[in-house]
Amino acid sequence: MRLDYLRYFDHLAEVLNYTRAAEDLYIAQPTLSVAIKRMEKELGIKLFQRSEGSTRIELTEMGKAYHEYVALALKDLDKGLRIAREIQGEMNSSVRVGTIYAMQGRFWSEAIESFISSSQVKPKIAIEQAFSPELTQRLRKGDIDVAFCSRVEGCDDFNHVLVWSQPLVLGVHKDSPLAKRKSINLSELGGKEVLTYSSSSPTDSSITNLLPLDSMNLRREYADEITMCSLVTSSKDKMALFCYSFLVSAFQDVVCLRINDLPADFHKVYLTSRRETHPKVVDDFIEFMSAYRFPNIMSQQ
Repeated sequence: MRLDYLRYFDHLAEVLNYTRAAEDLYIAQPTLSVAIKRMEKELGIKLFQRSEGSTRIELTEMGKAYHEYVALALKDLDKGLRIAREIQGEMNSSVRVGTIYAMQGRFWSEAIESFISSSQVKPKIAIEQAFSPELTQRLRKGDIDVAFCSRVEGCDDFNHVLVWSQPLVLGVHKDSPLAKRKSINLSELGGKEVLTYSSSSPTDSSITNLLPLDSMNLRREYADEITMCSLVTSSKDKMALFCYSFLVSAFQDVVCLRINDLPADFHKVYLTSRRETHPKVVDDFIEFMSAYRFPNIMSQQ
């Protein structure tokens, strides 16, 4: 099977449009069509079918299965080439980093800058932002090299290094009677409606294990602290339990109280990577960030 045909097939499977794929690949559409037909003949399977009443195509069930492995194989080939070029002396200086939004405070930027400054060959850092589940998916697909994210279900085959943690705090409106306090006990929240993360959030295990759910009136509907802070600002009667980060400081009407009976490292963030051979610059990044001391105290945000 020709490598260029596999790359044609991979891109066509992503965009599902012959005209667009040919333009993206800088080839003529007939060239692309011939390549796909030859692949189908050689493999003995139908890879695409045209959508009924549309010019758009779809992958067949066989095509979907085949594409999953072709995409992985192409990423492995490209990665192998990067590593081989490093061995030859052509230093690859690119690291694709994924991160949750809450991680990107001043201290995180300082860590990235420290890594760049400490490197002999100044690396290029490409940054993508997303929630932990999406970052984990991108990491598994090979779209990023490492991720600063929560540990999510189904990623036990990755390497995880604990680098940061967040306390759970109670956010109240500045005009709330509670706003005059510095801290609170969970037992004082019994009977009060409190907004917090949904059960699909990466915080679910910590909430389930550390909060007395039976004695609390939790409204578990929210994906992030920004949404909860925006709701708290709308009423002095609303309150929310969320993980503290620099994002909260954008809401001047929200006052955060420490939770006395919860650990300061309520929600843990890991430097996550695949268990495989990495380019040297990625290994250097993992080693540097694994040893870096990230603050996890509210006053340092």
